[in-house]
Amino acid sequence: MGKIRGYAISAVVVVAIIVSFLFITQYLFGVFNPFYVVVSESMVPNLNIGDIVIIKNNTPDYSFDHLKKGDIIVFRAPGDFMEDGKPRVIVHRVANIQEYDINGIKRLVVTTKGDNNPESYNGLDFPILKENYIGKVIYILPKVGMVSMFLKPPVNYILIAIVGGATIFLMRRKKEQ
Repeated sequence: MGKIRGYAISAVVVVAIIVSFLFITQYLFGVFNPFYVVVSESMVPNLNIGDIVIIKNNTPDYSFDHLKKGDIIVFRAPGDFMEDGKPRVIVHRVANIQEYDINGIKRLVVTTKGDNNPESYNGLDFPILKENYIGKVIYILPKVGMVSMFLKPPVNYILIAIVGGATIFLMRRKKEQ
């Protein structure tokens, strides 16, 4: 019974650490997931396939209303959807910002463009509205995302469970010795 209790306590500690990490990233970056992997060559040479970008969206300097031409942003494409029906997430550079009167309300509309693309594409790069915006890139981790590109669900979840379980097991085993 003591072993099971020890494993349960270890599991609760691991879950508490994960939940704490999620809350801390939400507080620091203003988004639930501040990490995005670059999956295309549209931003070469500035961003390459497998780079991870870290975004922020919780202070005025990083909000949609304060974007500037040249900022690299992450957004949900307004007219480009994946097979599951969800909007494709894109990492591109702000090419233009204009204010339009939409139904009597003045709204900012952003146009983006991949650095390696010949032009901005309708439905992909524009019109980007506030509700499409996820965050502004603040840091780039070159090539770190290559692993996650190969470990897609459910393989990544299985590996996380195996590594987490093995870690708990080894910690408990070492403690008992």
